[in-house]
Amino acid sequence: MSKTPCFHCGDPIPKNLNITSQVEGETAFFCCYGCHAIAEFIRGADLTSYYNHRTKLAENPSNRNTSRTNFELIQDEEIYPLYVFIDDDKNHQIQLSIRGMTCAACAWLIEKKLEQIKGVKSIHINLSSSIATLLWQPEEVTLTQIGQEIEMLGYEAAPYRADELDINQQQARKTSIVRLGIAGVGMMQVMMSAIAIYAGEIQGIDEGLKALLRWSSFIFATPVVFYSAAPFFKSAIRDIKTQYFTMDLPVSLGIGLAYISSVYALFTHSGHVYFDSVTMFAFFLLLGRFLEETARHKSTLDNKHRQELTSVTRINPDGTAQLMPIGKIKVGDLIRVLPGETIPTDGIIIKGESSVDESTLTGEYAPIHKTVGSQLIAFTTNIEQMLDIKVTAIGKQTRAAAIERLTERALSEKPKIALIANKIAHYFVICVLFAASFTYLGWSLTGSNEAYWIMVSVLVVTCPCALSLATPVALTTATNKLKKVGLLVTRGHVIESLAKSKHLVFDKTGTLTYGQFDIVSIDSNEKEKSLAICAALEAESIHPIAQTFHPFISDLKAHDIKNQVGSGVEGCINGSIYKLGNLNFVTDVSTNLFNKKQLIEANESSNGLTLYLASAKEGIIATIQLQDRLRDKVQETIQTLRQHKFTVSLLSGDTETSAKSILQPNDFDHFLTEMTPEEKWSWINTQQDKKHTVMIGDGLNDVPTLAGANTSIAMAASSDLAKTHADAILLNNNINSINDAIKIAIKCKKIIKQNLFWAATYNLIMLPAAVFGFVPPWAAAIGMALSSLMVVLNANRLSY
Repeated sequence: MSKTPCFHCGDPIPKNLNITSQVEGETAFFCCYGCHAIAEFIRGADLTSYYNHRTKLAENPSNRNTSRTNFELIQDEEIYPLYVFIDDDKNHQIQLSIRGMTCAACAWLIEKKLEQIKGVKSIHINLSSSIATLLWQPEEVTLTQIGQEIEMLGYEAAPYRADELDINQQQARKTSIVRLGIAGVGMMQVMMSAIAIYAGEIQGIDEGLKALLRWSSFIFATPVVFYSAAPFFKSAIRDIKTQYFTMDLPVSLGIGLAYISSVYALFTHSGHVYFDSVTMFAFFLLLGRFLEETARHKSTLDNKHRQELTSVTRINPDGTAQLMPIGKIKVGDLIRVLPGETIPTDGIIIKGESSVDESTLTGEYAPIHKTVGSQLIAFTTNIEQMLDIKVTAIGKQTRAAAIERLTERALSEKPKIALIANKIAHYFVICVLFAASFTYLGWSLTGSNEAYWIMVSVLVVTCPCALSLATPVALTTATNKLKKVGLLVTRGHVIESLAKSKHLVFDKTGTLTYGQFDIVSIDSNEKEKSLAICAALEAESIHPIAQTFHPFISDLKAHDIKNQVGSGVEGCINGSIYKLGNLNFVTDVSTNLFNKKQLIEANESSNGLTLYLASAKEGIIATIQLQDRLRDKVQETIQTLRQHKFTVSLLSGDTETSAKSILQPNDFDHFLTEMTPEEKWSWINTQQDKKHTVMIGDGLNDVPTLAGANTSIAMAASSDLAKTHADAILLNNNINSINDAIKIAIKCKKIIKQNLFWAATYNLIMLPAAVFGFVPPWAAAIGMALSSLMVVLNANRLSY
């Protein structure tokens, strides 16, 4: 071991280890890369004076066990999938529960620091739930290292699972109650002494008794300051180190200065003690924060798919049932779910049939009948009969977890209005500090004895907590309310965009209709053979039209399949090329073996969708009529939208005849058919320059328009690619939910404006009032707490 101690922590430096850095112009040696990383961070943040003023050596980060314990435990191959999702690009994603955040600036600081780490792809924090969504490359950086980086900033992080009881949150709540209780008891005791002192100064009081009452106030006020108010001081120290200021800095200055001056007066027997103001100030601040956190937690509680089960019944290969911890269940296991129980994993029914309540995910409260072969989703509820289920996904791989990830991503993506509010809050704190300093200077020059307390009031009354909370709390509440009505928001701008939307564009098949086609008629000399050929061509497709032919799959196999989106499918069967699709698509197979004019006339005279099956040898060998049907309340939804002055358009790849067989052109402002994906995208692109456009679609042919529209909504049964490019997903496939979603978005926008107006007005009124000495410190504390609480309660109106 080297005799040279580590510059940061003082531990001996191992031999043959040469980790150095330049600190204050000198070469410093470190015992590990953890100490070196902290020193580099301190230097990068221009905080190197820390080393000149520290009174003891820092703790070696390798001695910290919090992150290591939290994150290394989940590395077990059975536990890892319960917490971590791995996407197609091999990026790993996890949700972290972060403790210690008090406002939007805290979230900003963590995001900015972690984004600088190599291997961290993205980090988004939802302040309302204190949950961070982290995307990283484990080959470049480990979870333990990321957790330690968060610790260095003064916060704590732990893996989070939506289906577990959030122990950290419960512990934090208990600690908050204890801090609030101590502050409340301390305040009452100090107030009794203060009342006696004030009464004595009017009526006369023995100096010995007065001194005893002052010492009693000091004894009860001290634990309030050093324990109950400790979170404020801890956050203030962090703000100074990171040079990014939050509301805790002026609050800490107010409490600290008031306490120190009172202690000075107590020991020097000069001036007044204001322990009553200190304790009252701290109590109301803590009460406001506790109520605010409670309201914020309530607004996000419905968003958590909590699972009360700690165990599940697994069916062993020999047929015996065994109660197992849920963490031991693997993909492929057979489990049994009794009536009334929550389904713990995604799976397929192997035995039994029952009704399942999927309202927690889709917002649709009517139970859905499930039989053998039906897909089941985790965190839904079995209603009627016992089910044996084969597990297909667990933990973070389930559909419910995917929905949770999308929701958290949407909540953590901050719209422009929230980003502006965060920046304003930071600089507003700086302005408050200057205003308080000038206020003290001004009142001191006038000879006022109250200059000190007026300064404390200015520090406290104008804290921008309400400004920071105005937008994120409303967005979180609205996002949860939207999911209740069946719309899953996956991008942060959706609520803002829906609120100003004026033009809604619908696809037809699978969007306004069920997309479940029935074969109405088939004109062919060999119907069974024609259907078998169609089935072979569509065997690998999940398109609604393709699924119509799946029941007719036979021994025929198609090769070299080519799918032309919006037109049809081509493939080789037994050496012959076949095409199935619209008339223009199959025409080039053989133009001399059929009368195209007759086919066009027949097509125009028919209802529904007409498909043609053709080959190079035989020409058109089958004409197939398919019929779709409208979803419930489609016409009602469209009429309501148009009554509210929305422009409503239909963009369909189907023929005009097919579209008119089920929809009325007069119901739409634009009724466009036979459009290719490129034509849809081009049309959308020209329209959305005039009005903010929302596209609602479901198929592969809608992907370009979903990606290119201002706002896009995909149906729940959409292709994965469509859902990936959409900004929101209609989980319950209920078109009428779009009306509800727009109303909620408009209400959310209105509430955000109300919150921002309230926060700004409050500060504009209270700042001058405090500067001119009209607001005592205890009233300032109440005012700040009430302003934040009012913002949160106003946002919670969105829940109803």
